[in-house]
Amino acid sequence: MKKFNLPFILFVVIASTLFGASVSSVAPSEMVLMGSFDDDDKDLDELFTKPKKDIYQNQKNQEVETIVIKADEYIEEDNNQKIKPTGFGMNEQVKIALLVPKHVIGAYANSVSNSILSYLLYKSDKFIFEVFDSKTQSFEALSLALSKIKHKGYRFVIAPLTPDGANIVASIEKELLVFVPTVNIEDITVDNPNIIYGGIDYGSQIDSLLQYAESKIAIFGDTSFLAKKLSDFIHQKRVEDIVYSKEIKNIKTNFSYMLKNNKKLKDASIFLNMPVVKSALIASQLSRYKVPIKNILSTQVNYSPLLLSLTQYQDRENFYIANSIGKLPFALEDTASLLGSNPRYNWIDYSSIVGIDYIFSTFLLNRSERVSLEEFYDNQVYYQTTIVKATEDGFVTAADAVLRN
Repeated sequence: MKKFNLPFILFVVIASTLFGASVSSVAPSEMVLMGSFDDDDKDLDELFTKPKKDIYQNQKNQEVETIVIKADEYIEEDNNQKIKPTGFGMNEQVKIALLVPKHVIGAYANSVSNSILSYLLYKSDKFIFEVFDSKTQSFEALSLALSKIKHKGYRFVIAPLTPDGANIVASIEKELLVFVPTVNIEDITVDNPNIIYGGIDYGSQIDSLLQYAESKIAIFGDTSFLAKKLSDFIHQKRVEDIVYSKEIKNIKTNFSYMLKNNKKLKDASIFLNMPVVKSALIASQLSRYKVPIKNILSTQVNYSPLLLSLTQYQDRENFYIANSIGKLPFALEDTASLLGSNPRYNWIDYSSIVGIDYIFSTFLLNRSERVSLEEFYDNQVYYQTTIVKATEDGFVTAADAVLRN
């Protein structure tokens, strides 16, 4: 496993917060990082599943910003006993472009950037990584960014976009190979063989969860587009078994009237189609009012260590979650953690690494073994979905949970 010294960590922190001056010299390994992004309250899954018109759609005079940072400090020479990547060396530099609409996806741009950088540091000793900030997802902004990417000689692009942005790129780009880690192909209306998608298939996750559902099903969701989408999946498969459905508009709602002495919930499987904070609150209230349910079921939205800290064990004792995040080498996860991304629990960070891994091993360095096991069919990543259970101290597969008991 790689060990990073204090100067290296300080360099990473400084590099990831600067946004302005550029470095003209080209280093053996060179990358372009985004500046710091303001945190926002956009829910990750909601942001990348809901078709949403770009509020900057009509903005003119678009500009694309980049920043180049000299990176000799990352990969160091053998004769000084410095850090080496664990993958294969190469004679030519790997060139990867990252296209991000900063005004649309906000802080998630940093996370994706750091995930790709962690993979390159793990795998390669020569690379050029450049980020192009289109700011918005307007047709003009994305067209300009793609033109600049091609002008600089890039052939491979990672582009965390919303469905609207992905459809625009699919409609205009015919030369570059683009991987969109944030969108599933089911949400795309434009066919383009050069675009590959890495978004999660929530329909498949619902199918896996329904194998654990009892003959009575209750659904709790918020007002989000994703919650409605998940509810629709359940209705399509088991509408005859749904005995109760409730949309929670306000987290400060008094839940006693909908949970306490609610006979419809007896022996039911409860689907929680909400982010982790809201789901944890409902789970704790179900426990508080001693509602005699069979189990709680949820998709990727609740696969988070935050669930463990926000609930007591009795609240989550029968909480089952569909997880499509696979295992990565520990050294890669460790590097990603140092850089501020979390591919172990954040599915967009994981998807970004799956995408760069596929490009790297398939098109850039054929003798390099892939670090992820996900399969690619018809321009879409097909994740292996595993049902995990929230235990006293973490998540284990449902099968292992049975063995423990």
